[in-house]
Amino acid sequence: MAHAATLGALTGELIEAVTGLPSKVGRRGTQLYDATLATIKSQAYLRTNQFEVQHALDGLEERFRVNNRDDLADEFRSSLDRLEEHATKWHPEIFALLLGLSDQPTFKTKLSDLDAVRSREEQQKETFSWEAVAREDGWDEDELLWQSIDYAQESGDESIEDEPDETPMEATPVYTNDVDRNLHQKGRTAADYIIQPEDTELLRAVQSTQQWRIEVPQKDDIGLIQKIVIPETQIVREVLSMLQGLKTTLFNDTTGLPEPNFHMQNIAWETYKAVIRNIADSGRRILLLWRFVSHPQVIPHLQAFQDCITKRLRDFDTKLSQIEARFAAPTGEVMFTLLSVIGEITPWLQPLLILSDIIAQIQETSRSDTFRYLELLYDETTLAQLRDDLATYEFLARIFLECFQVYIRPIRHWMDEGRISSENEIFFIVERPIKVPMSHIWQDRFNLRQTAEGTLHAPKFLKPSAHRIYNAGKNIVVLRLLGKYELGSSSAAEEPSLDFEHVCPEGLGLATFPDLFGAAFNRWIQSKYRKTSTTLKDALFDMCELSSSLDALQALYLMSDGFATASFADHLFDKLENLNPVWYDRFALAGTAQDAFALLLDTSRLSVGVSVQGTRMTVSDARGSIRAALPYVMVDYRLAWPIRIVVSEESLEDYRSIFIFLLQLRRAIHVLHKPRILDNFQTDNPYWDERALFYTARSNLLWFCTTLQSYLVTLVLEPNERGMRRDLLVAEDVDSMISVHSACLEQMIEQACMGSKLAPIRERILDILDLTIKLELAREGKAAMDGSEPSHLFRREHESSEGTTREDGLTSEEYIDVLEEIIADYNKHLSFICSELKGAARASSDTQSAKWDILADMLQAGDRGR
Repeated sequence: MAHAATLGALTGELIEAVTGLPSKVGRRGTQLYDATLATIKSQAYLRTNQFEVQHALDGLEERFRVNNRDDLADEFRSSLDRLEEHATKWHPEIFALLLGLSDQPTFKTKLSDLDAVRSREEQQKETFSWEAVAREDGWDEDELLWQSIDYAQESGDESIEDEPDETPMEATPVYTNDVDRNLHQKGRTAADYIIQPEDTELLRAVQSTQQWRIEVPQKDDIGLIQKIVIPETQIVREVLSMLQGLKTTLFNDTTGLPEPNFHMQNIAWETYKAVIRNIADSGRRILLLWRFVSHPQVIPHLQAFQDCITKRLRDFDTKLSQIEARFAAPTGEVMFTLLSVIGEITPWLQPLLILSDIIAQIQETSRSDTFRYLELLYDETTLAQLRDDLATYEFLARIFLECFQVYIRPIRHWMDEGRISSENEIFFIVERPIKVPMSHIWQDRFNLRQTAEGTLHAPKFLKPSAHRIYNAGKNIVVLRLLGKYELGSSSAAEEPSLDFEHVCPEGLGLATFPDLFGAAFNRWIQSKYRKTSTTLKDALFDMCELSSSLDALQALYLMSDGFATASFADHLFDKLENLNPVWYDRFALAGTAQDAFALLLDTSRLSVGVSVQGTRMTVSDARGSIRAALPYVMVDYRLAWPIRIVVSEESLEDYRSIFIFLLQLRRAIHVLHKPRILDNFQTDNPYWDERALFYTARSNLLWFCTTLQSYLVTLVLEPNERGMRRDLLVAEDVDSMISVHSACLEQMIEQACMGSKLAPIRERILDILDLTIKLELAREGKAAMDGSEPSHLFRREHESSEGTTREDGLTSEEYIDVLEEIIADYNKHLSFICSELKGAARASSDTQSAKWDILADMLQAGDRGR
């Protein structure tokens, strides 16, 4: 019951101390008291686990020793041992409280703080005695104080005045109040506390020299205000105080301008005004620095800039104080003037004035452009070096590099971990808020922040390196997704220093600061960039099998394997030749393609189909032109997402364009090889004129198609593919690999006459390829008329006076007209193609221009051979 009563009383006191409300008074107080008391009673563990506390103390001692604080660990253990001699049951709770309140004791504890504790302990151990008090108060030698009193004299009938007094009158004090009594008992009086000036003349002289501060300007006889004359020494003192950021009488605290009511003695007013205004202008600019450092900043690199200015102002203040001390306590005869003092402090003042100008400019800049001061520091450092002002150059360069090392913290975080820093900074790399496909991570997940003018939101001296910084973080993002990156693999020990001694070493004084800084920062970036870029490149080749994927693309789209390509293409062409109405069946096409390329690529990734536009046309229309059906054949090879980083969607479109062009060329050659000379040998003799025209047209078209095919294979596709593989192996990073692959595809497109500049030539090439279809249809029409082939394979529209009708077959006259027309169109198109190719080659200086000239010569060689 006693414990319950004590607990209840303590609970009430706790409630009153915390809430300020009386416990168990009113409904609210009663509910709070009951709830608190129930909570305390239901607590199962009211005592601290002493073993856990002891374990924590041992761990703290070990932490001291691991962090090379053995002195602190020894003192900590000694204090614990001494405390064990006075152990109580509450020590675990006390230790637990102290451990909970501690804040990084390993780094913030100073052993010097123990000296103050020991001194207090020693003072408490000192004992006081009456002898010590007597010596301190000065009554240890007062003999009358210890003289015995004869109380018998006071008990007689005689008056005290009748008895002689053994004590002199002046030794008997008269107390007017208790204060005087106490002061007398201590041996001191109120007068003892009055300090009398020892040199009143000096005091009067000081007061006289400072009288100008409170003087009121007087008017002369004509009403003009007379200026207050000040000694030069007082002006020097005011100038030094003003430059230290202190309030002065001579200079206005708000505007920084000199007060017009004062004038220096023994100097012309115009001269004084010019000098003092120049000094005031410098002071106003220095005051801007003092005000800047007095306002807190929240952005880390601006805090670093503020700290750098504070240190330089402190150094400047120390130098000014040394000048004041030399004048205030001279060791010998001192002669000085205002101009000599200004001349002495000008070398220290000039760099601070440059900093003040920088502050004035950044205060006019928007908040989002917080790095503007770095650009200004960079420019001023370069200018100081060009002026050969080496002191100012080093002063500004050190400040720039100190601030820059804080500015690059988010850059370091991005390049080391691949994450955007959460510091209060506006980083020039941003992550898109929406989720992007895995294959688009490299291009679309992160972006470079742009200003409203379209420039990079970063200091201008960083722009040459921004792209590598951008890619370094993306390297780590991709490596992390591939499981090839471990946090901390980029060691900080490998990072080159960016301090002044390393950026601007001795012996390179002729090198400009931009060159020195650019070289040092490039080394800093390369220390982080080269390793991750090489690791990602190796992962793409080895783990992701980039070479195998390129082999598959080469075999499929560039038709490097003729047998596999023919197996697929001939099957498609035969369906068109046989007028199969479901020639576009995607299951049949996909099955044929997978069977054809089974040994060359992963067929599970291969799909073939025909777009909707292709399925809507009739089979006769699809068969009748190179341009009709083949452009709608869609061959798709699904690459792994890491490979899609290198092989972009634009490159895949180029692959598909080359594939369609090669497929159209193969279609033309397939049509030309359909009639065989030996098969028609017996039937050629009676119709030799017709056959001669046919073989002439066929020979021309076959030469053109095979020549074009040879050109594409030997001079365009294979050399570019081989060069691309070689350049990919030596590429520096993923962006270089993307650029190499994309450039190779673009060269293939241009050299194959498929680019926008040669669009007319490409159309004429397709016209010639269409002539092969026209020639085959004419041959089938003549054969149908002769009855040597089924007539259902040939249908044509014939314009007559009666209207449009359909007829089977061609007469000999019609057949000859068609052949002559084909030969004429071929010659016309060939002439145009060759002349345009040579013209394009002359107009261009690119590497493909020579190949255009070669193609023109190859095509004309066949024409001259006939």
